[in-house]
Amino acid sequence: MTAAEKKILLVDDDPAFLEINHLILESAGYQVAEAGSVDQALRLLQSDRFDLLVLDLIMESMDSGFTIAYAVRNDERLRDLPILLLTSAQERTGFTFEMERDQEWMKVDEVAAKPLRPTELIERVERLLAKTKKETHG
Repeated sequence: MTAAEKKILLVDDDPAFLEINHLILESAGYQVAEAGSVDQALRLLQSDRFDLLVLDLIMESMDSGFTIAYAVRNDERLRDLPILLLTSAQERTGFTFEMERDQEWMKVDEVAAKPLRPTELIERVERLLAKTKKETHG
């Protein structure tokens, strides 16, 4: 499956962040849909098929991203959807996430501090999509 056949849902309440990252992902050849809230993201996840979820942590509440991640992992149809959680929590609160320690309760595949450089975003997206391909096909 080529990048153009891969569909990414980008979720953030910051329109500028959505616009910039949409352009980055689209320029790399991905199809991109956007959601600006928890409710909008959950509706899109139920009505369409995505290959990857790129998700902000802090939106309407401090844990909005976790609300979406838990909903995905508790839905049999969606539970294998890879999730990249982007957050400014460390900058805003001083709290850091460690995947080895926190992955089980966070329900995401990777965490990255916002903002990501365009090359780092694409690298993470490609890594998660490749990992999913290996798990489902090999």
